[in-house]
Amino acid sequence: MARPQIPAGELGTIDVKPLPSGRYRARANARDDSGALHRLAATAATEEGARSELHRQAMKIGTGGGGALSPSSTIAIAVDLWLEQIRTRAKAGSLAFSTYESYETTARVIIIPRCGGVRLDQLTVGRCDRIIQRILDEETISKARRARAVLSLVCGYAVRDDAIPRNPVRDVQRLPTSPKKESVLTPTQINGIRELMQRWRADAGFGPRPDYRALIDGMDIMLGTSIRVGECLGLRRCDVDITTLPPALSVNGTIVSNKTEGTHRKNSPKRSRQRRTIALPSMAAAAVRDRLAIANTDPDAFLFPTKTGHSLSVSNYERLLRTFVADERDALTALGVDVEEYSTHIYRRTAATLIERAAGITLASRLLGHANEQITRTSYVVTAEQVDPITAEILDEVLGS
Repeated sequence: MARPQIPAGELGTIDVKPLPSGRYRARANARDDSGALHRLAATAATEEGARSELHRQAMKIGTGGGGALSPSSTIAIAVDLWLEQIRTRAKAGSLAFSTYESYETTARVIIIPRCGGVRLDQLTVGRCDRIIQRILDEETISKARRARAVLSLVCGYAVRDDAIPRNPVRDVQRLPTSPKKESVLTPTQINGIRELMQRWRADAGFGPRPDYRALIDGMDIMLGTSIRVGECLGLRRCDVDITTLPPALSVNGTIVSNKTEGTHRKNSPKRSRQRRTIALPSMAAAAVRDRLAIANTDPDAFLFPTKTGHSLSVSNYERLLRTFVADERDALTALGVDVEEYSTHIYRRTAATLIERAAGITLASRLLGHANEQITRTSYVVTAEQVDPITAEILDEVLGS
């Protein structure tokens, strides 16, 4: 009876023999995906090493034989291999290092301590659901959502590596959404906040803080354009034009920080498709003029520079704002400001809400740079409790008195 032909992309029977030198030699036939037969040989210090090298050679000439993972591999092993692949993508520039570091932190801090020892073939839909629900019960919605996202990516990698037949995370129950923040600033509150920033710590007899101006100018620019804090801090002299009517700025970069690259300017907004040019209202234009007055004359000079000429980092700006909020907590509360929701994000939400109420969701979405109006409505626009009285006029006209 004829010996069965080795399938394309597979390795045949491996013959391992010890050599006089004490090493081991492994030989086997393999077919590539076209069906051509190859004679492979490998030597190593151990029998297992010789077999492994033979498998590696077989994988190079075909796509069979499976990948680095197997059904018995643990989640921790899968995470390590997946992160290695993600890091390679980050080095190649197809993924931001900050994204890689976020994935790595979630895997190291949340996933591996809770389920790193679970084998992939034991990772059922029900078990995934129980893991994520336990994180939700014991931690926060945000951590549970991050854990689900990263675990799904890891399982997707295992599927592509032929270790499991399908991604079990896709079928777990949906997690609740984080509570939507509802605070926006009124014109009266904005003027009051600006006055508080100008007097900040001046009552102590030392004069206002020397960096209070960055808080005010940043607030006015973010309120007038709805740009993110990183995009605001990433503005350079060449990105603004105050000679036009009205003045305008170009949103084409943002400040990011990560362990690998440090603090630097990324030459696109959060999403590259969000590049846009925005006309400036008077308060934002005045703030831009103030920043130009202190910026270096170089076209690439930052409008929010440090003493060394580099851009102010997002973390430093937000730390400055938190210190102001903590110092002026009572005064802010007296203005009716929700200090628990006071961050740079409130400026973006305020701008979106004001534009939506005056001109509709489409214009608000374009101002924020969103590709989908639903994102603007769900995450940024605060719905007014009072329905426009014009509805009564319309119904009176249609239905009569």
